[in-house]
Amino acid sequence: MMLRTQNVGSRLKKNLLAGLVSVTFLASIASHSFAIEKSDPLANLPSLGDAGGTELSTNDERKLGELIMRDYRAFGAVTEDPDITSYITKLGGRIASAAGQSPSNFEFFLVADKSINAFAMPGGFIGVHTGLIANAQSEAELASVLSHEVGHVTQRHIARMFSQQKQTSLVSTAAFIAAILVAASNPQAAQGLAAAGAGYSIDQQLGFSRDAEREADRIGFTTLTKAGFDPQGMVDFFGRLQQSSRLYENNAPAYLRTHPLTTERISDIRNRVGISGTPRSSGESALFGSSGSAGNFSTSTTAVDFELVRVKALVYGDRTNQQLADRLKTLEKPIPQLNISEPYALAYGRSLVLDTMGKKSEALRELDRAVSLFEKRRSIMTAKSPVPVALKNQELNLKLAMREVQNAGAPMAPMQTLAQLNAADKSLYSELENLKQDYKGDMSVRLLYAKGLRVLGLYGEAEAYLRDLLSVYRSNAQLLDVMAQISLGQGKRAEHHFYLAQSYAARSAYLPAIEQSQVAKQFTRDNYYLHAEIDAKLREYKQKADEDRLAQKMFQ
Repeated sequence: MMLRTQNVGSRLKKNLLAGLVSVTFLASIASHSFAIEKSDPLANLPSLGDAGGTELSTNDERKLGELIMRDYRAFGAVTEDPDITSYITKLGGRIASAAGQSPSNFEFFLVADKSINAFAMPGGFIGVHTGLIANAQSEAELASVLSHEVGHVTQRHIARMFSQQKQTSLVSTAAFIAAILVAASNPQAAQGLAAAGAGYSIDQQLGFSRDAEREADRIGFTTLTKAGFDPQGMVDFFGRLQQSSRLYENNAPAYLRTHPLTTERISDIRNRVGISGTPRSSGESALFGSSGSAGNFSTSTTAVDFELVRVKALVYGDRTNQQLADRLKTLEKPIPQLNISEPYALAYGRSLVLDTMGKKSEALRELDRAVSLFEKRRSIMTAKSPVPVALKNQELNLKLAMREVQNAGAPMAPMQTLAQLNAADKSLYSELENLKQDYKGDMSVRLLYAKGLRVLGLYGEAEAYLRDLLSVYRSNAQLLDVMAQISLGQGKRAEHHFYLAQSYAARSAYLPAIEQSQVAKQFTRDNYYLHAEIDAKLREYKQKADEDRLAQKMFQ
């Protein structure tokens, strides 16, 4: 988790947000138990009562989640990768719908962290670690975890915990769990923070979370099956997690050592559904073992997309030169402990690593190899599927990055029209158009298309495209970021700062939104309508900032 210790400490003194994030982590960090239903076999799991019987209203809970997310983003803990975020948003939306909820009530976000975890926060915000995605060996396994976390949200477990925390020292809770948040990067600092909260009764919190976890198991299982996923994925994933705790013993991840819920819950579930023995995957050589025979190729487009998302999640945490060099070597051959063996997926991974190393030409050659390998594999399929969107996105991202090199030293590409494009740029534009047509509705493609128009200097076309898109997705921060860049390329300073303000507001950062709005007003000149629009937004942001301050006082 990319958190600075000094920032964590100061925020603990200022408010309770870190503590409430921490409570959520305690509720979910040792979770993810799953089962197969036989005539509602989990019906006897404990019910925590009416989900609405809490001290926090649903509006207050959403506000609390927004405040936490604002701090998460400020700490750099939210990773806005379009490909993976688009994927988990689709998957999460499918699960939310199966739970009888509107997908718009949830936000699934990515955390670039190699640990295997996902967590629910107040108001429908659900974080997914790259480590979880990389180690889930089927889409059903990943869906199992998300269904469980959606269960935490629909049953309003965080709101109930908030009510219970009235009886304890929230500052101590915050100090203790802040240690969990920074433990991966700074164990010594984590120990110091934990000592500050030594007076808090951990057993009391765990006693409550056991019931919450079991209820989330029951609700999550029902949701998973309604969403059409194979419930065996629950047993496989949770069984391997159980085996990993035995394998690691004293070196197990902290949440397995301090929250020994895994064995209890998987035994309980297996007893209820009549399952015995080990899960389908029983790897002994790593945290998660091989699932199925290496080299099995699924004809499912979804399975292919999942495989590529896994590979991207796997390489995401590698940033130092040594880590990247080591990863490049591991991707030269199948990785049996993760069940990653398809040549096209390995080539895609190598392309991603080379891209991160700044070797764009080599990365593009490796990506071309990945596409060729996929098409060769596809020839044995009965139903021909398109080239996966992840491969096409990577190809065009690389080409656009290489195109931007031509503008080295210039902040923006010179403005052009379609008629002014040279042959190479026209070819790139044609590829962007084909991408947009072939993968309609994919947000990662929409973002890439808009970015491509910006790189080519087609600011007029990009502005028209994004205006239509923003009329539907008004609060998509990444779309607003691109629109701000396009406005700058057109020399529209007022619009540039105004879109930046809206981008900040979409991330619940209202103070910088106010600042950018005030700067925007200075450039409006005689544009009365824009000036009035900025004024209206400025009043809205000030009201939101006031509401944030009041909410912080309420949660303290």
